Amino acid sequence: MPQHARFARTLAARMICGAALAVPMVPALAADMPDVKLNWGGYAKLAVLFSHFQDGAVAQGTGRDFYVPTQIPVVAPGGTATSHNYLDTQAKETRLFLKGDTLVEGHKVGGYAEMDFLAGVVSGNETATNAYNPALRRAYITVDNWLVGQDWSTFQNVAALPEGVDYVGPTDGTVFVRQPLVRYTYGGLQVALENPETTVAAKAGATFSNADDNSVPDLVVRYNLKLDAGDFSVAALARQLTDHGSVNGGNATTAGFGGSIAGKIPVAAHDDVRFMVSGGSGIGRYLAVNTVGDAVADASGGLVKSKLVNGYVAYHHVWDDQWRSNFAVSTLHASKNANYGGKVTRTASSASANLLYSPFTRFTLGAELRYAKRETMDDSKGSLSRLEMMAKYDF
Repeated sequence: MPQHARFARTLAARMICGAALAVPMVPALAADMPDVKLNWGGYAKLAVLFSHFQDGAVAQGTGRDFYVPTQIPVVAPGGTATSHNYLDTQAKETRLFLKGDTLVEGHKVGGYAEMDFLAGVVSGNETATNAYNPALRRAYITVDNWLVGQDWSTFQNVAALPEGVDYVGPTDGTVFVRQPLVRYTYGGLQVALENPETTVAAKAGATFSNADDNSVPDLVVRYNLKLDAGDFSVAALARQLTDHGSVNGGNATTAGFGGSIAGKIPVAAHDDVRFMVSGGSGIGRYLAVNTVGDAVADASGGLVKSKLVNGYVAYHHVWDDQWRSNFAVSTLHASKNANYGGKVTRTASSASANLLYSPFTRFTLGAELRYAKRETMDDSKGSLSRLEMMAKYDF
């Protein structure tokens, strides 16, 4: 952010706070109050999506707002289905944040809160108002090397995500979790205890539900490494999986483990390659927005852990000062398991290409083509073709 803009926001915030108090500040109290630097910002975005679902209808919601693999309808081998086309427009991804930083008795202290409208409760409809309530994205406190609150999972390297028009982008190939956590950072090392939750499917079921029975936090360790060859990260995850009768009526506890590597490698003058590869046993909630959950119950009520791997690779190319493109392929593969219902996803893959144009700073017009396909445990298949366009202004 330019220095003059930051100064203007900080000054305006102090003026607003002073006006709201409307009470003369006692000199002694004023001297004890820390100097807080307050910044706010975000972006406004309009998205226009034309979606062609080859193998069935999709109700209005997340599957039509952005790419969600489980929302691709499938049809059994030899079966037939009617394709459906949809034109959707929405501004739900519009994002707002507020950030404060100060120095208190030699400690760096900060606070951050961020929201959008994508996952909020619908309070209107497309008939008249298109109203959507705010949804919390991130909210945390920082004290020196500590972060306490809700943030991106330490298991996810957000810096390695490709620039795109879609809300997530390579959904099937990425780690994607925001949740409450406590994280300590020392140089490139990060250690975190994060919110535990086990997603379980009943035997022969295709829907993963939250068991909400965990008593031990998830443990994540990550190391970020900066080299001449690029920026890289390695992460490990260990967690408890528990279902005490909440989903399948059994009483079972086991452990899940996984790992992830990600990076951003400079190529030529302004281009780069971005990638992520993750996998494990019993970590499905962390991968591809819970496309395949953590575990499935067996006949005796025990937990059979899901085994899966996913990843993506993306190439970022700068055409000139105003034009740039991103090309990405991503995939998820889950091991076949007889306990799963037939419509649980076995594989999901997608490819995308976009063209982004910024005629001036902070304003971007973009168009993105995506083709995606999904195959389930019973060999049913489906596909999605989508053209998404956007207008976005960062402020």
